[in-house]
Order: sequence, then C-alpha cells, then structure tokens
Amino acid sequence: MKTNSYAIVVVFTILIGSIIMPAIPGLRKTYGQTNGTSVIPNAESVFKSQSMKFTSSLAAHAIIMVLIPNEAHESLKDESHKLITDHNPYFIPTNLMIPQGTAISFINADAPWDTPNPHTINIKDNHGEIVYSTEVLQYTNSSEPKILDVGKYTMIDTKNEFMKGTITVTTGQQSINISSRSNSSNSSLILGGFYTPTNQVENKEDNDGGFQPGWLSYYKELFPKNGFSILSEYNFSYSTCNYCPYGYWPDNKTGNHTLIIYSSDEPFSVASNKLEGMIKDNVYI
Repeated sequence: MKTNSYAIVVVFTILIGSIIMPAIPGLRKTYGQTNGTSVIPNAESVFKSQSMKFTSSLAAHAIIMVLIPNEAHESLKDESHKLITDHNPYFIPTNLMIPQGTAISFINADAPWDTPNPHTINIKDNHGEIVYSTEVLQYTNSSEPKILDVGKYTMIDTKNEFMKGTITVTTGQQSINISSRSNSSNSSLILGGFYTPTNQVENKEDNDGGFQPGWLSYYKELFPKNGFSILSEYNFSYSTCNYCPYGYWPDNKTGNHTLIIYSSDEPFSVASNKLEGMIKDNVYI
C-alpha cells in the first residue's frame, strides 16, 4: 500500500462547529448535515447524480478516496451486464468537485480472480496534457494523495480508456502551504465510497477457495472497529444479465448492493491500510 507525507484524505465530517444529525429512516441514512444544509453529499445523491460536490467549507486537510469498483475493467457500452451498477461503474464518484487544497487518492477494488486487474489512472487538464499519473495500482492498492490546481480535469484509465470521470477544482477559502503539511503520522480528513452486497450471499468463497465474509451488516460493525464512520447508505439493485441464472453477473455474487459513504480522521497510511483489508473481505471476485 502506497503511503506518503500528504495529509489530505477526503474525510469531511470534521468541520468546526458542525453537528452530526441522527439517521433518517429508509434506504438513505444521512449523518453529515449541519443546520439543515448537507455538508457531505449523501449516498443516495452520489449514486443518482454520479457526483460529489463540495464547497469551500470542506476542511482544508482533506483527502477524497476515489474507489475503482469491482468489474471496472468491463465496458459500459459492450459489457454493462457485468458491472456492479451503471451508476458510478468506474469511479466513485464519476464526477468530483472539490475546493482548492483538497487532495485525491485512487484505491483499486477491482478483484483479481481469475485475472488480475491492475489500474493506472492519468489526470489530464483541459488541453489533454497529463498533469498526474498514479503508479500501477494492484488490487487494494491506493495512490499517493494529489492536490491539483484550480481547473477542470479528466481522470482516465491508461488501459481501459472507457473508464473516465471528471474532476473540477474550485477556488477555495483556504489554501495549504505544501512545505508545512503534516506528515503521514498525523491525522487527516478522509472520505470515500464503498460498494458491498446488501445481504449475505450464498457463495462466500473466491476462486482460490478463500472465504470472504463481507456484506452490509458485517461492514456496519467493521468500519467503526477500524476507526471509520459510516455517514450514509443507499441500497440499489442491478441485474441486467439476460443469460445469467439470477440476472446478475456471477462475479458480483448478487444483484442487491449498497453504496456506503464513509469518513475517517486517522492518518492516511493507517486508514488506507485498513481499507485494504476491508476490500479483501468483500465477496466480489
């Protein structure tokens, strides 16, 4: 797992003076609201709009973990039935708007059975010039957090060019002096999205005979134990495989999934290592 000195993970629930509100019953549970105004986009909004938009009120020392979901290597145009969903199929989120000073990191959850699915992500500016490229991200690996200048960008996989998304960096009220950033031993603000089966699946084994216990209730216990807060959840169904016995692609184990939006205030190196373990516990192959 890649670590570095940037202390900017997207964990934006810690705003001075903000109050965490209780859950709202139903599919959506929202915790990130302050004075009736949403500070952090909830899971339902992220799923339906395929976007995360943050204003300058986002904490300066924040890192957004952009998840590369399972089956992201499959084309939405040609193999859409193999994806977990057609909403945010390649990146969570597909479209990201952040204030200047917020960093981004990519984390690969595209499971390797039977074939490894490493990803390298380029970020290109309006002129098509590459301004940043991750290292090769193997399964569960995360990239070094990166702060971008104000502007509009495209994130694109170097191998699967259909894997695209956008990043917009707006002028923020706060700026970060790079020379004075705290190192990875200090706490950061980290936020991201995570897909999991909503219910337990019948087949919990991977293709090597290993056991994966992950599903929603499992993660609702595991996330807090690992120092993460679940900010919101949204349940959805996706079963579009006409020739599959149950309508969903077998590698996804189910057609019923949940998008979790989470946060953590642990150091990036600590939080990313814990995320690695939680991704490995997922049943997707």
